[in-house]
Amino acid sequence: MDFDEFRGQVERLDKLAASGDDRALLAALSEAERSDLPELDRARLLTQAAQAHERLGEADLALAAYDRATALETPHHRFQAAFRKSDYLARLGRKDESREILKSLLERPEATLSERHSFEARIKLLRRVA
Repeated sequence: MDFDEFRGQVERLDKLAASGDDRALLAALSEAERSDLPELDRARLLTQAAQAHERLGEADLALAAYDRATALETPHHRFQAAFRKSDYLARLGRKDESREILKSLLERPEATLSERHSFEARIKLLRRVA
């Protein structure tokens, strides 16, 4: 896929997301996931799919999409999907799992000082919240 095709696909996905039709968005994202896009682009699309599953109340499918996105971005020293999964787990009330992800992100050498501070603040917040 070349850049113009990618840009067209992203515009189509953005329109579907804006329409609120998460089922149609998920179908399009599934097609994009199987494409020849670079791994980090596919990870971003999988994160978008996870968020659509969240809105539909499909926790298991959302978590699975976050896991697939994490698997794609980890070799590239990225962690956006893992961070978003941690937030989602916290919203589900699964605070211990959320904290574990944040602790693992703290150990990543590529995390900036600002990111580490954010992780630590969220860990503290998760300890305080009942």
